[in-house]
Amino acid sequence: MVRLPVVYLVRHGETEWSKNGKHTSTTELELTAKGIEQARDLSRFVFENSCQDFADPTNISKIYVSPRKRAQQTLENVKLPNRDQILTETDPNLAEWNYGDYEGITTHDIHSTIYAFWDIWRDGCPNGETIQQVSNRCDHVIAKLMALHASHMDHNPDGPGGDVLVVAHSHLLRILAARWLNLSPNHGRVLGYDRSMRDPVIKSWNVTSHLFQKNT
Repeated sequence: MVRLPVVYLVRHGETEWSKNGKHTSTTELELTAKGIEQARDLSRFVFENSCQDFADPTNISKIYVSPRKRAQQTLENVKLPNRDQILTETDPNLAEWNYGDYEGITTHDIHSTIYAFWDIWRDGCPNGETIQQVSNRCDHVIAKLMALHASHMDHNPDGPGGDVLVVAHSHLLRILAARWLNLSPNHGRVLGYDRSMRDPVIKSWNVTSHLFQKNT
């Protein structure tokens, strides 16, 4: 049976602003100590864990990463086999949704103003990006991913490789996942973050990494 190539989506670890729920797009923040540990835990349980059978990092042949420091730092803490041989590209299209006037502000604070019913998925961000603009960027990324996968299947369908690791941000990755499934970008709202009873979400699905231990 021919193995189909895979895309792994990884969100950056915790920053001081993400810890406090502040919208962070263009502001450059480093990971907290916990954020670094989160990245290392991800690496240990998924990419370094020989006991699990849901990910094979030896097949990763390309990495795309956001230009933001927090994403770059997360990638630096992910250990992959033959890392120095994997092509890595920093793609501006993977930058987080530009929050405009809401940069550094929490949803709670926004709702405390005259915009009590503001919804980023519906309203976008003043002086920032609309959801369609973010979606267009995601579509450019997906075109690259699909081209890489097609090339692998055309030239080496029975061989290793062809998988891609993408390291980016919360809202961006949710829209990317929705567009990957040929859904409208606002379907990204159901992936992660349970902020209210009005908007049920899928926070995790088929998470099994905690069942495995790395061999020592």
